[in-house]
Amino acid sequence: MEGVEEIEVRPFSSREEYVLMLDYFYKADDPFLRGMGVDRLKLPERDKWLDALLADHEKPDGERDRFYLVWIFRGRRVGHSSINKIVFGTEAFIHLHLWNSQLRRAGLGTEFVRRSANFYFERFNLKKLVCEPSADNLAPNRVLEKLGFAFVRRYRTTPGVIAYEQDVNRYELRRPNQALQRTADRLENYKSEIRK
Repeated sequence: MEGVEEIEVRPFSSREEYVLMLDYFYKADDPFLRGMGVDRLKLPERDKWLDALLADHEKPDGERDRFYLVWIFRGRRVGHSSINKIVFGTEAFIHLHLWNSQLRRAGLGTEFVRRSANFYFERFNLKKLVCEPSADNLAPNRVLEKLGFAFVRRYRTTPGVIAYEQDVNRYELRRPNQALQRTADRLENYKSEIRK
């Protein structure tokens, strides 16, 4: 896959990265927010949200409400992943957001999520990652399926404090014996199997 070597995933390390993440939500238009299940009216007051994020950032891993990874492509910050509902050593809920619309549908999201999942499994000693994207938001559903997340069920819920009631698809990924393969490697292995 072109560009895989130009990808970096690492923990948020500055106030600026939290500000960029908040910009993604606050500057998005309403149709985009609705597409990912977010209700603009439920977004907290920006300064209060930032203060809460920065306070949480200072806590030890075992006490954090949420943990953020920044996605970097060719030296530029282009998205983020986070986990919440963290039960250290057991499970967490993963979220994925590619900020740069020009990079969507290029296959980069799959590689970012693969690297993020591997990071979370290791750092938080997780046995399972859960993801519940809006059932109508096709892109994250496809990414999760490509990475081997198992579809569990579709149901109606309000998945978070900034979300509206919606149908979500619940996916789960059990910790693999080895790290998730690079997307390009998985594709090459698949092509090899077809040729046999």
